[in-house]
Amino acid sequence: MNASGAKDSSETISSLLISLLGGDVVLLPCDKGVKGPRGTSWQKTTIAKMRDPKYIRQLDRAGGIAVLLGAASGGLCSVDIDDDDSVEPFLALNPDLAATLRSRGRRGCNLWVRVQGACPPPSALTRKDGSAWGEWRSTGVSTMIDGIHPEGMSYTRSPEVPPITLPFEAINWPDDLNPPRLATCDEPDELLAEDDEPDDDVIRRYGVPVYYSETPTGGLYVSRINEPYWAALYAAEHIMLYEPDERTFYQYDHETGLYSVISPDVIKQVVSHRMLLMSRTKDVLDGLEKLRTEKNLNAVIGQLRGIAEHRHAFTDRPRAVHLANCMLRIEGGICIRENFSPKFRSRNRSPIAFDPDAECPRFLNELLLPAVHPDDAILLQKMAGQYLLGTNILQRFVILDGTPGGGKSQLANVIQAIVGQENVTQLRTDHLGERFELFRFLRRTLLVGVDVNKDFLQSKGAPVIKALCGGDWLDAEQKGGTGSFQFQGKFNILMTSNARLQVALQGDDGAWKRRMLIVRYEALPPKRIIFDFADVLIREEGPGILNWALEGLHMLLKDIEETGTIRLTDRQKGVVDSLLAESDSLRWFLTDMVKRQKGSDLTVNEIMQAYADYCPDKRWQPMKNAQISYQLPTLMMDLFQAVGAHSCQRDGKAARGFRGVAFINPEDQP
Repeated sequence: MNASGAKDSSETISSLLISLLGGDVVLLPCDKGVKGPRGTSWQKTTIAKMRDPKYIRQLDRAGGIAVLLGAASGGLCSVDIDDDDSVEPFLALNPDLAATLRSRGRRGCNLWVRVQGACPPPSALTRKDGSAWGEWRSTGVSTMIDGIHPEGMSYTRSPEVPPITLPFEAINWPDDLNPPRLATCDEPDELLAEDDEPDDDVIRRYGVPVYYSETPTGGLYVSRINEPYWAALYAAEHIMLYEPDERTFYQYDHETGLYSVISPDVIKQVVSHRMLLMSRTKDVLDGLEKLRTEKNLNAVIGQLRGIAEHRHAFTDRPRAVHLANCMLRIEGGICIRENFSPKFRSRNRSPIAFDPDAECPRFLNELLLPAVHPDDAILLQKMAGQYLLGTNILQRFVILDGTPGGGKSQLANVIQAIVGQENVTQLRTDHLGERFELFRFLRRTLLVGVDVNKDFLQSKGAPVIKALCGGDWLDAEQKGGTGSFQFQGKFNILMTSNARLQVALQGDDGAWKRRMLIVRYEALPPKRIIFDFADVLIREEGPGILNWALEGLHMLLKDIEETGTIRLTDRQKGVVDSLLAESDSLRWFLTDMVKRQKGSDLTVNEIMQAYADYCPDKRWQPMKNAQISYQLPTLMMDLFQAVGAHSCQRDGKAARGFRGVAFINPEDQP
C-alpha cells in the first residue's frame, strides 16, 4: 500500500495477503471459480513453502487463494457465518470482532481471528433447533481469502485490517447455538498431547482419514475409510466414555455438568455429518460422502468402544453433590463450591439451584417438626443429606411408619423432588427375585416404596434389600441384552407405611438391625390438609430445603468421622429392636410362655389363642394364623425338640399339636 491507501503496482497479491494476515500464514493456490485449494496434498503445506519463490509466483498467477488454517498458520482461524442476518447479532456479542478482518463470498462472512492457546477442531455450527448457522474453521481446513466465487462474484475484504488475536474462550456464542468445544480429556493417558491440534494427533496415532485407490486412467479416488481415525476423531472432539459393563456410551454436557447416555445411532449421525462436512471442505477427500454406509459407521462405533472404554467410571470418582448451578465437592467433611467439570464424572444431579441464604420455615414448621420426635427430625435431615450425595455411605435404609395422613408421603415427595425425580425409581420387593428387576435401578440413586403394605418386607425378594443398600455386588440383566453385568448395591432406600412393617428375618435379625432406621409418626394428623403440599413447598422453598439437607450431610459426615456411623439415641435404637422383635413375635412368645414338660402336650389352637392374648401386652400386631401354622413346626423343633402330632386328645377328639411341651404358667392360660 502507498500513503494514500491505494494498492502499489509493485505489490503482488501474495505479498499483500502476507502483510495483512501475518508473516507466518500459509497460502494455498486455487483455480478460478473453484472453492478450495488445488491438488490432493495441500493440508501438508508448511510455512517453509512460503519461502520458495516458485511457490509465491504460483500463488500470484492462481485464479484464487485460500488460507490453510489452524496450527499451520500460527493459530489463524475463521468464524464462517452462513447468512447476513446472523452477522450483526454475533458482532453485538463480540464488539472486538467488529475491528477484525472480515471476508465475504456470496452471503454472510468469515470473521478472522488468531487464537492464543488451545483451539477447537473444525466443526459445523448449528442452532439448538438443528438448523445451520455456520462453521468454526481451524486446523485441517481452508478458507478462501481472494479470487472468484463459484457463483461469479469476487471475494471481498472489509474491513481490510489484520485479524485480531484473542484466546478462544473470549469468543461469545449465541445462546441458541451449539458452540465449538475445546477437546479435553479426564483420563491419565489423554488423547491429546499438550501442544497438538486434535486432527494432527489423531492422524499420528491412528492413521489418515481415508485410503485411496488408483483409477484405470492413473487418478486417485477415496476407496475406503480408516475406521480408527474417525472413532478417535469423535473421541477427541467430545468428552465421552464407554462403560463396557453397561454397554453404554456417555457424553459430557458442559451446560449441565452431566454425563448423559448417548446412543450409537446419534454418534453415527454425528460422524456421518463430520464426514460430509470434511468431504465438502477438503478436495482431497472428495468421494468420502459415498462411504457413509451403515456398515462403515458400525465399524467406527466398534472402534470407539475400545478407544473410549472406562470400566467403573461412575463408582471411582470424586465425592460431590451435583446441583442445578454448581458442584459441592466434599473434602474434610465440608462442601466446597466448584463449577461443573467432567472430572466429577457425574450422571445424577439435583434440579434445585444452590442459594446459601435460602430458608424453609414452612417445610420445618408445617410438615416436619409437628409430625416427628425432634431426634427423628435430625435423623431425617442427615439421611436427606446422604440422599443428595447419591450413594449410601451408611449402608442403611429408612422406614417412615405410623399415623395415616401424618405427612409421611408428603415428606417422601419433597425428598424425591430435592434428589431429582429422574434419579428415583420404585422399590418393588415382590419383583426383586425376578430376572430383569435389578436392571431398573441402573443410573438411579434412590429407591422408594410409598404407602407399602404391612408384609412389604416379608416377600420372597425382601432380603435383597440388605444387599441393595449394603455394598454387596449384584448381577443385573437387561431384557433383550446379551448377558449380565455386576454393580455394587449403594442405593439409598426410603419406605413409608401406615402400618408397622414386619420382616421375614429368616434367622438374620442382626443384619436387618444393622441396616434399618425407623422414624415413627405418632402425632395426630394436621387439621388442614393442603393439596399437593410437597409441590407447594418445593416451589416456594426448594433452595431452602436443599440447604436443610446439605446441613444434614455436614452433620452426618461429622458423625461418621467421630464414631464411624450415624449417631442414634437409645429411643431410636429401641424402635428398631421393637420392630424386629414384633417381626419375630412367635419365637418371643414361645420362649417366654412355653417350656419342655414330659407327658404334656399343647394343641395348635391353644398355642394360637395364647399367642393372640400375648401380643397386645407387647403392643404388637399378631401374625396371621396361616403364618403361625407355617412357622410353628420349625420353631417348636428348634426351641423344644417337639415334633408335631395329630393325636393330642381334647374333649375326646384328636387335635393337631405338639407333645412334651406345656405353658410355663398353665393356670394362667385359657
